[in-house]
Amino acid sequence: MSFSLYNNRELSNDKGRLYFYDNAKFILIFLVVATHFISPLTRTIPFCRVMWMSINTFHMPAFIFISGFFAKSYISSDRTIKVQRTSTYIILFLVAQVAVTLFEWFVLGTRFRFSIMNARSSLWFLQCLIIWHLVLPYVARFKPTVVIPVSVIIALYVGYETQCTNFMALSRVFVHFPFFICGYYCTQDTINKLFKWKVRIPLLVCGAALIAMYAVFPKTGIGNLLTSNYAYENIEGLEGISFPLYWTARLAFYLAAFILGSAFLSIIPRGKVLYTSLGAQSLSVYILHRFVYLAELQYQWYDLFRTEWVAVVSLIGIGFVLTVLFSVKPFTIPFTLLQKIKINKLLRD
Repeated sequence: MSFSLYNNRELSNDKGRLYFYDNAKFILIFLVVATHFISPLTRTIPFCRVMWMSINTFHMPAFIFISGFFAKSYISSDRTIKVQRTSTYIILFLVAQVAVTLFEWFVLGTRFRFSIMNARSSLWFLQCLIIWHLVLPYVARFKPTVVIPVSVIIALYVGYETQCTNFMALSRVFVHFPFFICGYYCTQDTINKLFKWKVRIPLLVCGAALIAMYAVFPKTGIGNLLTSNYAYENIEGLEGISFPLYWTARLAFYLAAFILGSAFLSIIPRGKVLYTSLGAQSLSVYILHRFVYLAELQYQWYDLFRTEWVAVVSLIGIGFVLTVLFSVKPFTIPFTLLQKIKINKLLRD
């Protein structure tokens, strides 16, 4: 038996857009910003290390799962695809890649060789979305009982390939694809089961136990496993595992991401709340906050605070303010304009 504070009418707007997903995206993008801003403090403050590891276990997998869930509309019933969506991701990536590169060159004074294939900063997510949407029409022809296990097996193997790292975000493409394809095959009925107390309570208990384990065993090197762009041999926290069994660490990551991600989704409000409308603008926050974060790393603003805890609270607070700020006009206008660029007329059916 489930209990809800909202009736069915209050779960979506007049167009049928479910508030739940916008609520989840706003909180997830805030967690992305917050963990980025406190990341320099993880070396000295155990709380920040545990917070970083806990959130990084599930925030991008949950984001990717939601992206896969909404990819259902990408392929129509007659097997045609919406080319515009992929082209929009390509345009956004190219513009953001150039903008971040110019910012690093001329504002931060960082020098590196420009490359379209190697995403700067967090832009790897856009690269992954492009590739996933390109392969989805072919993958979706198979049953989930085939696609999901195969995608997991490939992801477990990829960790042994030392060359499969940042080029076109290939490591993350393979490692995170199971989350995307699970979202694609997932139904709303399955999501609704998370709100039943007999499911929610065990998830929250297991999630709390997992976070407690991070606090007791705060292996900093394991963070390279969570970011999913390192080969197994470059992950310091795996010294106690024999080389042929390195894949078990990634399998454990999948289990942890499933537990924490499901527990997180189970407590997200299903009705409209103050921040619901902001959740639809998560992409602008994802890209824009990187400029501030890169400047923080370059100029080490976190050292300006008097104490470590003042730094923690202040950086999380700044992250929240920026999450809200970058979700409203005029910051969202450039992204709206870029998404309105239509290439359909340039392509044949």
